[in-house]
Amino acid sequence: MIGEQAVAATPDGHPDLTGRLSNLGRAYLMRSDVDGRRIGREALRALAGQVAAAGPASPVDRVRAGQIVGSLAHAEGEHHIAVELLDAAVSGLPSVAPREAGLADQEHRLGGYLGLVGEAVAAHCAIGDHAGAVETAELGRGILLAAQLDSRSDLTDLEYAHPMLAAEFRAVRDQLNARQTARTAPGQLGSDPIGEIEHRKRLWAKYDRLCARIRQHAGFARFLLPPRLADLQLATTGGAVILVNTGRRRGDAIILTNENAPVHVPLPDAVLEVSSYAEALIRAVREDNVVGILRRQRVVPEILSWLWNAVVGPVLKALPPTVEETSTPRRVWWVPTGLLGLFPLHAAGHPEQPGALDAVISSYTPTLRTLVYARNRPPATIRRQLTVALRRTPGLPDLPGTVAEATTLHTQHPDTPLLLDEEATTSRVLDALPDATWAHFACHASADLTAPSQGGFALHDGILALPQISQMRLSHAELAYLSACSTADRGWRLADESLHLASAFQLAGFRHVIASLWPLNDHVAATAAAAVYRHLPDTPNADHAATALHHVARELRADYPGRPDLWTALIHNGP
Repeated sequence: MIGEQAVAATPDGHPDLTGRLSNLGRAYLMRSDVDGRRIGREALRALAGQVAAAGPASPVDRVRAGQIVGSLAHAEGEHHIAVELLDAAVSGLPSVAPREAGLADQEHRLGGYLGLVGEAVAAHCAIGDHAGAVETAELGRGILLAAQLDSRSDLTDLEYAHPMLAAEFRAVRDQLNARQTARTAPGQLGSDPIGEIEHRKRLWAKYDRLCARIRQHAGFARFLLPPRLADLQLATTGGAVILVNTGRRRGDAIILTNENAPVHVPLPDAVLEVSSYAEALIRAVREDNVVGILRRQRVVPEILSWLWNAVVGPVLKALPPTVEETSTPRRVWWVPTGLLGLFPLHAAGHPEQPGALDAVISSYTPTLRTLVYARNRPPATIRRQLTVALRRTPGLPDLPGTVAEATTLHTQHPDTPLLLDEEATTSRVLDALPDATWAHFACHASADLTAPSQGGFALHDGILALPQISQMRLSHAELAYLSACSTADRGWRLADESLHLASAFQLAGFRHVIASLWPLNDHVAATAAAAVYRHLPDTPNADHAATALHHVARELRADYPGRPDLWTALIHNGP
């Protein structure tokens, strides 16, 4: 094999070695997928050892090699080797997309590692390390959400507490990410290859020493280390958190509660069809015409049935009993990885049969850390309602249902000016948000599947973009109701980033967010919004938001029993 010859001809420490190991691992993996031929344990261990010892490689090359060879080890049944390699790759993801690169570049870089986290979680499950699976999922998901869109991260905390140490760490990291300008042609080094190799070795050694120094400071013992399960279980107060995952060869769910050890649920039927159903759903919900409507009517019920059989039904059957049995449905928070995040898990079930809506009250969270953050924020003590609505948006179809929806809400809570049509400009909305504790948006929204940060609300004078919202710091924000299309659509390429308007409002400070997975019918959206507010208690806090939305979903199911595409898109994020 040419790849074997290329690796054999490359000396240890050469910067191109890791890339060639990636190419060789990819060839082995493709051969295994096609005809099942294995490379053998000894050859695999040697290949894995070379990847682990590749010192001078850039973070990009290290992550790529770890993903490919780790996936190969997983396919070969060498799951412990897979865990070691895949965990190293996941831990390197934050360095692949440094904050200074700009959002477009960051999204492009991370988009090249679709499936890495899912494969790492699957490898942990294969060896029975369910706590490690949860910790790895937390480390590798929501990187842009936490670090790139001006939210809290290890480095921003370090910059605040120890700015000189943070600057030193940033400089080394940036040098490791820089292109090797000494190369004169692809695959070749400059005039001093030995010097370049030694320079990169010294940089990595300095990087490791800096991490060790940082971890000696109070509050930074876990700097760039995976979050621990004990810390993550703080998110499970009041119910169960359910991580659902599919890798290339297996599907798994892990149920977390405060009272029990993690419960593992194998999901063997989730793997084969997740990609095809995701593709069918994306195609159906993005066709804004009669054909798309007919396609949604057919596809969504099929997906809900498959979700019940393959994912949600087995998970709910395995939920551990609660200490106190009540007639109220259990509270659960879904944490789907990868393409599973595109699906309405909360509404899984067969037509005219009991399903998830009859068993649990569901919420979603991008990561457990996000849920812990929302739980730790104090609830609002006063309700100041901001209402934004556009019946007419330049260049887009009219939304007649939004006017009655917004006017009724504003009449009940005339705390701030009603921003309607021409008054709903980006500057006025941004000026009004800091004074509001509740916010309601009834307008068009866009989700950019290739560059999620480019999505936003279509206001009268332009787009209110996702980063403009996420970078706000709203100290008393309580509920954001996003009665607009696709405000929780995470797309395909960056599914594990959970980068959408709903997560942006959570980063801005809103404890609760109601959003949609795909485009909403104008009339149904207005009906649902009015019903949710009717079900909510007249209190400043919105801690019953998930329950209110749950009741509304059941009501809409009764009103539109054959059209789940109309009512399954609405979801709740928050505690």
